[in-house]
Amino acid sequence: MQKSICLNVNFIFTRFILCLFTISANLLISQDFSYSSNKASTDIDTGSLVFEGNVEVQYEELIIKTDKATIEKESKSLISENISFRVKDQLFWGKAQKVIASKNSTMFEVAEFSLCPCLEKIWWVEAEKVNLDTKNKNIDFKNARLMVKNIPIFYFPKGSFPASGGRRSGFLLPEISISNKSGTDISVPYYFNLAKNYDLTLEPRLISKRGNGLSSEFRYLNNDFDGFMKASFLSDDKEYYDQYRQGSFRWSFSASHNAKIFYNSFLEINYSNVSDDLFLRDFGGGFNGESESLFIPQTIRVSNFGKNHQLSIKINSFKIINPIGLNQFQEIPEIDFNWFKGIKDFQYDLDFKFQSFRKGGSFSDNSKQKLEKVSLKPQIRYDNHFSNLDYQIKLNYIYDVFYLDETEISRVIPNFETSFSTKFFKKDNDLIKLIKPFISYIYSKETDQSNLPLINSGIFSDSFNFSKKIISGDGFIPMRNDFLVGTDFNLSKNNGSNHVFKISKLVGIGKRSLKIPEGNYILPEPYQAKWTYRNQNKLFLSAGFNKDSDKNYDSFNLKFSKDFLNLNKLSLDYVWIKDVNSYFLNKELPRKINYLEIKENFYINERTSFQSKINYDLKNSNLTNIVIGLEYENPGLKIGLALIKSKGLDWLKVVNENKFDEYNQESFRIYFELKGLGSLGRPLEHYTNNKELN
Repeated sequence: MQKSICLNVNFIFTRFILCLFTISANLLISQDFSYSSNKASTDIDTGSLVFEGNVEVQYEELIIKTDKATIEKESKSLISENISFRVKDQLFWGKAQKVIASKNSTMFEVAEFSLCPCLEKIWWVEAEKVNLDTKNKNIDFKNARLMVKNIPIFYFPKGSFPASGGRRSGFLLPEISISNKSGTDISVPYYFNLAKNYDLTLEPRLISKRGNGLSSEFRYLNNDFDGFMKASFLSDDKEYYDQYRQGSFRWSFSASHNAKIFYNSFLEINYSNVSDDLFLRDFGGGFNGESESLFIPQTIRVSNFGKNHQLSIKINSFKIINPIGLNQFQEIPEIDFNWFKGIKDFQYDLDFKFQSFRKGGSFSDNSKQKLEKVSLKPQIRYDNHFSNLDYQIKLNYIYDVFYLDETEISRVIPNFETSFSTKFFKKDNDLIKLIKPFISYIYSKETDQSNLPLINSGIFSDSFNFSKKIISGDGFIPMRNDFLVGTDFNLSKNNGSNHVFKISKLVGIGKRSLKIPEGNYILPEPYQAKWTYRNQNKLFLSAGFNKDSDKNYDSFNLKFSKDFLNLNKLSLDYVWIKDVNSYFLNKELPRKINYLEIKENFYINERTSFQSKINYDLKNSNLTNIVIGLEYENPGLKIGLALIKSKGLDWLKVVNENKFDEYNQESFRIYFELKGLGSLGRPLEHYTNNKELN
């Protein structure tokens, strides 16, 4: 009994001493602190706290593991050797031969550290000294090497990284590419973190065959507005001057601004410009951020929305990226006001539009023409539903006045449209069928428009817009005396598979034509069909065709895409058009389109993928564009190689010799990303995704 009492007294005494030790430790350093160890004691001579054996200490945000650690009494600093460490709630970890940590500052000697969000040791920095500023979230180091899988990649006499995911000023990883048209192309960006809501990137660039240049990007963000400005220049393009004997200083600029200016009113600016029409061909979207385009936009729009109105004031200008492109009509400005009100089953609309057109946009065409157009369009629409029948009646008048070369031309065109549709629904077990037949009658008075200019007009190739309008643009209105007959058929299953069929036929009463300055066009009356299918296994199929008595309007398209297991993907896109010029309302020689695009992404193993994109002109048996790439990715890094080969027109021979020869472009690109640090170059998706037309 006495022995048991003694053991209990010793146990209580030991717990009491440990409790006093913990309290004294926290009082001593007066900050966030916790520990675990086999032994904890106080140095009698110095008063320092000493932890030994399987030590884990959290000192402020720093967490270390070691065999021995000391917290000095006077400096209140944590000192230890041969440690592993990490920072709480941050991706900063590693090991060091020695650490000295005090409030808001930690110094490591002979250290290895990484910012990688991974468990594996994939990349790291070996440095003689490392200083961690936990208050400003900053890491400074000197005499350091960047290591990837035990291979030294780069040497830093000194440097710094952010200690968190936040932004800070500093150099970004460079970008390197090699091409036959520009040689070796190296750029080294520097990022300025100016404030929370705006920043700046400057990117000096050296192109071996062309010279020196600089790109910049300024971004900003606020509660009521956001946008960016990008600018770039090449001071002395030797290659360009040798070929074209034109100014060797080349530049580009682009800006975007979106803002709420006051209640229900908005401002949009999208502006781009380049020094010459071959700038994007030579440098692509990588130099100034623009995609490869038929044109680049220069638009400003102010919009106002109300309960019963919409107001838009727009300047719609552009630059044509085609050395032989002709000037086109630009809207400088367009004012569009629409008033609308619904009363029971009736919808009343009044649309007023003023447009001032000026021809421009071309780098080589000096032709000038201007005109104004005033348009007024009142409309009444009636919608109703009876039993299983939906019907709509629409009546409007179009009153247009054109002011062209001191000549006033007016036209008044009444339009009438009525449509009827119904639905039939049936469910058989897991199969759902929905059929929606429809019929419409459209009337628009025939008008001689041979004295009107061609204002960016053409014939719609897609079935929806063709059925409703036939003609695009602001100049011509086709005569209509048509019946549109068709049906939509939807077939779906509970397992997620779905078929959608759309079939229609436009039937004209009498001879239907459009009289314009370029001639008298017999308008098509095609059969149109479209089918789409998708299922739960990420398979998508689509096919559509137009078939007309005038075969020049015939067209066919096919799309296929499939996502397989392990992220493997395959897609195919095929387009065939008998004569694309028929849709442009011009009398040029027929131009057939027969084009195929194939894209795939195939994983060789769980970390390595092969990607490709092939564009093939079947009409001319010509491989117009090919991208082949290999990409490796693990939790800490991503590396990719891309070979790009494309064919385009050699504009030097087009302009000077009127010869339409091909211009071969080949380039080799490298993409390299250290996760948690930054990336070099652009990933393969940048080259395999389709370019957007502005």
